[in-house]
Amino acid sequence: MTFIAKPIETIGLSPVEWKTQRIGVFKVDNNGEEQIGEYLRNYGSFFDSFFHFQQNGKDLALYSCDYTAKRIMELPSCQEIGGEEPNEMGFCPVEFFVPTYLDQEHKHRTNNESFPPETASVRRVNNPSIEDLRESEQKHSYVVALTGQECEDVFTYRPLTPLLYYPFGFIAGCIWGDENTWKVQYLDLSQAFEGKLVREESSGYIELPDGLSLKDAIHMDDYLYDAEEESANHIRINLLQTFDLRTSSFVHPFE
Repeated sequence: MTFIAKPIETIGLSPVEWKTQRIGVFKVDNNGEEQIGEYLRNYGSFFDSFFHFQQNGKDLALYSCDYTAKRIMELPSCQEIGGEEPNEMGFCPVEFFVPTYLDQEHKHRTNNESFPPETASVRRVNNPSIEDLRESEQKHSYVVALTGQECEDVFTYRPLTPLLYYPFGFIAGCIWGDENTWKVQYLDLSQAFEGKLVREESSGYIELPDGLSLKDAIHMDDYLYDAEEESANHIRINLLQTFDLRTSSFVHPFE
């Protein structure tokens, strides 16, 4: 089961009126979509300003009813429980993303005499695909050139946990008047279940490439979730950079 939101009505249809959208919140399961609530957003574009995630066993959502505010909604009640307050000079969100993971058992069985008949390990899969959420099996047959032995390797993958969410996320958006590109900032969500979020601007001026979603720009392959190991806390973000041919250097905004 998951939760989504989408515009169901635009209020203020004249060319000079500031548009408001009525946003419906829907529960999605095997039976389809069921509307469970709604809210008003005081901007004419919805973008991707709603993101369902889980923390401490609670279903929550990052969302934006005021175009400058980042708020937290509890689900399925659709009750607002906290977040940032509106600020006319604030960071306007257009997209949210909270990375996911699961722990997965890997087993390898083989009749190749050069290897143990069976090995097993547990690995974490960051941002798992739909296929990673269910058990699967792959077989590989081959002949060992030196011995002529016909071998078969069987690889099985079994999820050990449900889909889980990291206690942090990312937001794409802009400061009012700087909407030529979307910028990326970091969100501390470790206390989101209490209605608290912390947006950090210390990451600098990170511009998201045109046409690339926030989710697709965040790469978790190198993140190994070990707080004691510096390199295990690295992720990669696709970003847009400007290069000056006269100076053979990258141009940094506002320098």
